[in-house]
Amino acid sequence: MFSKKPTTREKLSKRNIVIASVILVVLAFAPSLGLGLDLRHRQLSDDASRFLLSKNFPITNTPTTRVYDWELSQSTISPDGLARPMLLVNGMFPGPLIEANTGDRIVVHVTNNMLEGTAIHWHGMHQKGTPWMDGTMGVTQCAIPPGQSMTYEYTITNQWGTYWWHAHAASQYVDGIFGPLIVHSPDEPHLNEYHEDIIMMLQDYYHTASGTLVTWYHSPASQGNDPIPDNGLINGRNSFDCSRDAQALFPTGSECTNGAPLATFNFKARSTYRIRLINTGAFADFQFSIDNHELTVIEADGVDMEPVTVQRLPIHVAQRYSVLVHADQAVGNYYVRATMNTKCFFSSNPALDPFVKAVIHYTDAPDTQSVNSVDWTDPSMAPFCLDLALDMLHPYNAQPAPTADVSYLIKFTMKPDNGIMIGYANGASWSPLMTDATLFQSQRGDTRFDDTQQVVVLNDNVIELVLINDDIGAHPFHFHGYTFSVLGWGEGAYIPGSTPLELDNPLRRDTITIPQNGWTFESLPERIREFQIPSEITAMCGVK
Repeated sequence: MFSKKPTTREKLSKRNIVIASVILVVLAFAPSLGLGLDLRHRQLSDDASRFLLSKNFPITNTPTTRVYDWELSQSTISPDGLARPMLLVNGMFPGPLIEANTGDRIVVHVTNNMLEGTAIHWHGMHQKGTPWMDGTMGVTQCAIPPGQSMTYEYTITNQWGTYWWHAHAASQYVDGIFGPLIVHSPDEPHLNEYHEDIIMMLQDYYHTASGTLVTWYHSPASQGNDPIPDNGLINGRNSFDCSRDAQALFPTGSECTNGAPLATFNFKARSTYRIRLINTGAFADFQFSIDNHELTVIEADGVDMEPVTVQRLPIHVAQRYSVLVHADQAVGNYYVRATMNTKCFFSSNPALDPFVKAVIHYTDAPDTQSVNSVDWTDPSMAPFCLDLALDMLHPYNAQPAPTADVSYLIKFTMKPDNGIMIGYANGASWSPLMTDATLFQSQRGDTRFDDTQQVVVLNDNVIELVLINDDIGAHPFHFHGYTFSVLGWGEGAYIPGSTPLELDNPLRRDTITIPQNGWTFESLPERIREFQIPSEITAMCGVK
């Protein structure tokens, strides 16, 4: 959401390269805009059980249609004890769970009762045949205007695993519009290896509305520094030391109560738990661990993995992992730790305690907040902002990398413009469409795209992308609509034919850590013109 970079950029210390093999199509850059709020006070829900998946959910190959009704609104809540305005879905933060089987049809009626337009993106869903349901404002749709509604409808085809949904208009998801999206299948190879299924959403958290932060970031006052979080949350919960508010980057002076409860997860001894980790934050990557309990990784971004056991797991913005955790320790209470890697920050926020915690509570253990467990002895912060090493993650269902029809090199840089740091891809910086969408332009046959739209028309079936980061900061990249193969990464120059690549069974996922911001992939222009996009969706482009 926010870029990662130092104040001074005259000398770049390293170049990160990732080579990805993907199946088609259009590229786009993610916008950041302001946020307007109409405030009402609402209490935070105490229903932690809604992130414990029910054993009674039928996992089947028989498809069904699942219908949801959502109302988006503005309210004031206190997730960590400090009151602040938030954007809620059905009055909830985090938002409601979508749980389905592969093959199911998802229907979500979204009513926008906020003060500005919005769109909902289904992060990781391929949207085969329905790219106009991807939910990217200015790229695949126009905003849902205030006071109006839109129905998202799509089928989950040949996918299962851990996903999430979030607002994809301006910076709205940072203010609360997100939630988990879990897809099951009887064909999951690890389905019978655990007794319980738990969601843990990790996020950096700001006490100031994201619109204010974006405005500051896009001004000379920021000196190119990113806004550093005030706190972190696990499933929307943590405690904040109210005395730190006065030291924050943006002091709020808001009502604050010390000792807000941490998220608590109940364990039964000798049971095995699947924990679905989702980084729903805007900026920070986390080092995740549980005291005394090892983590066995079995999934990354909806792709089943050969099991690999670690004590600490790095997870960057928008990434997801599933880990198996065995409740094989003495009955007691243990900390869950999601430590922000502040070595990836280039400025500071005195209000921030980067050591975010939750509690594992064994049945029959004493009070859940009386925790004396000790962290693992290895460093809790990695020296670099990197994903889990490529040689540790191997897809369970092996697939060789497809042969590329064409290769594209995309270089990302940050440059100052009137005192404001701007991101560039191959020398051009993206600007969002406000009253149209790139997909609609293509469907109309309009291929005279402005350079600021960052559209690359691809007429090949398999594209090899060489993504070069000329910024010191690491950045997560997400590809809409596709799971790509990561053939390699490293520092220095990529030399075709010389740099070693993994071709036999490369890592496949949809979010990888490299440079700046996100790209959106659709389909061939010829096929786009054949799409039957519902008129009620294109009609929103003319509504203010």
